[in-house]
This record gives sequence, structure tokens and C-alpha cells, in this order.
Amino acid sequence: MLRRVSPTEGIQQKYPEWVVLVTACDKEGKPNVMPAGWCMCTSGDPPMMAVSVKPSRYTHDCIEQTGEFALAWAGEGQADLILYAGSCSGRDASKFEEGDIPYVDAEEIGAPLILGCHAYLECKLAGQMTTGDHTLFVGEVVAAHIPDPPIAKVDNFNGEFVVAHKATNR
Repeated sequence: MLRRVSPTEGIQQKYPEWVVLVTACDKEGKPNVMPAGWCMCTSGDPPMMAVSVKPSRYTHDCIEQTGEFALAWAGEGQADLILYAGSCSGRDASKFEEGDIPYVDAEEIGAPLILGCHAYLECKLAGQMTTGDHTLFVGEVVAAHIPDPPIAKVDNFNGEFVVAHKATNR
């Protein structure tokens, strides 16, 4: 037996979800970061990922300006970073400077890679599509990184961030 619910209630059943930190730079090179829950694989050959970003977000402008972005799955101990990155706009703040966010330069793109994450993908924009109130950015993965030693991934349980998986490097 099935009980019909609202689309919003049905969508809320997706939790837990991964928390991905999206980094991108604007055309002047200023880095920005935002947390996103709507991220997925779209192709294995070539490897491609998609992330959904609202057009009003500064990160949206950055990706459109530079054609590149990085995805980093938040790691253990980054709950405060997730909340900070989602609480202010990069238009109004220099999040990396003001938030003292540690990072390293990416190898293939201009966006930084935030230290302490579970895994990293550097992406070059391959296409985009408006999907209602968001834009789906599809990027070809041009480089991938994992920390050594591994760092556990954080999952979002509808606003509560929990270390869900102990990481292993195989």
C-alpha cells in the first residue's frame, strides 16, 4: 500500500545525502565556496559530474564566467565550514580569507581545493541546463584527488551533519 504525499515530503526522503563543497573563481580570480546537496555522476566515459546551483548564487556566476569548478566531499570536522560557506554570499565576503579556509591550488583548473575533504574532483564545464529554479552544471572530470591518509565523509541528515563513512584508501 502506498500513501500519497506532497512532492516536498517525498523529496525529503532522500536524506541522508552527501555534502559537496563547490569551489569556483570569478573572472578576477577571487575564489568562492558553497555547499550543495544536489550533485551526481552523469557519465563514466568520459567521467562527468553534475551539480545544481541556483542562479542567484555567486557560485553560479563564477562557474559561468570561468567554465570550471571543483567538487569536494566534506570531511570529518567540517560541519562548521559547511554552515559558514552556506551562510553568506561570496559577493559580500571573501569567504576564503574571512573564514580562514585552508586550501591548495588545483592542478588543472583555477578553483582551489579545500583541505580536509574526503575526495576532490576538478571539472571543466561541458554544458548547462536550466531546470526550474536551478541550473544544472555538467563538468568533465579532468583530475581527481583523495587525501592520504583518508578522511571520513560527512553526510547531511536534513541539516544535521554526521560522519557516516570511515574512509579507506584501497
